[in-house]
Amino acid sequence: MYKLVIISLFFVSCQGNATQVNSVTNYSDEFKSLMADTLLNGIQDKILEAFVQSLIIKNESKLNFLDTGLKELYNKRKKNLVLYWSSYLKFYKSIYYLSVEDKKSAEKALDKAIDQVEEMEGKNSEDYALLSMLQGFSFQFSTGLKAPFIAKKVNNNIELAFELDSINIRAYCVSANNDFYTPEKYGGGQVVEKHALKAISLPEQKIKNDYLPSWGKEEAYETLIKFYIKKEKWNLAVKYFKEAKEIYPQSYMINQLASDLVGR
Repeated sequence: MYKLVIISLFFVSCQGNATQVNSVTNYSDEFKSLMADTLLNGIQDKILEAFVQSLIIKNESKLNFLDTGLKELYNKRKKNLVLYWSSYLKFYKSIYYLSVEDKKSAEKALDKAIDQVEEMEGKNSEDYALLSMLQGFSFQFSTGLKAPFIAKKVNNNIELAFELDSINIRAYCVSANNDFYTPEKYGGGQVVEKHALKAISLPEQKIKNDYLPSWGKEEAYETLIKFYIKKEKWNLAVKYFKEAKEIYPQSYMINQLASDLVGR
């Protein structure tokens, strides 16, 4: 159900009304203890670069190398932030395996990613947003009987992400995407527009930090434009396509929507 990256195969101190729970991990604090470990500096971009390189050379060695580094770092430091990025990387490994039609390995990588986040102690809003994204992506590997249970988990984890941080851009992004791909007969289409618009209104990060996640806005633009195309709201689709192009001129996931808007 969560397809934001399949489409692009080729290529904290301030927290809204964040719930104050002592057991919740604060990544703004964790990254300070990890600053000496340069592996995490710019880790999101490193994962995306390794993913693209793996697609180009048609093997997962670049992703595996980075995965091994994260595993070694976690064994040494035992920080949730390291597990977060390890799971995010495994999400991309799953996509890579799907690109080479190795569904078994794709499912295995994704299951490992989900297990890692589920087993975290003191999960924060970012963790729940990532977990709901991973679980949504797992729909393609599930049988019909499991689908309702997965859907419930996804929705519950999105709610937890919002409870812990009401202005988490990634929670809004995942919620919008999940709602977009949920059939209307099962309640889909209720919040996709509202939550995608909210996501694109928020900064990618509250405070710029190369150790912390910044994904979400580009994906939210894609979901919003696709929603307007689906509803044939062409003026809005074109408006947000142009807006997204200004921000992400090289984005494959945005540029691939251009063909649907020719002449609109």
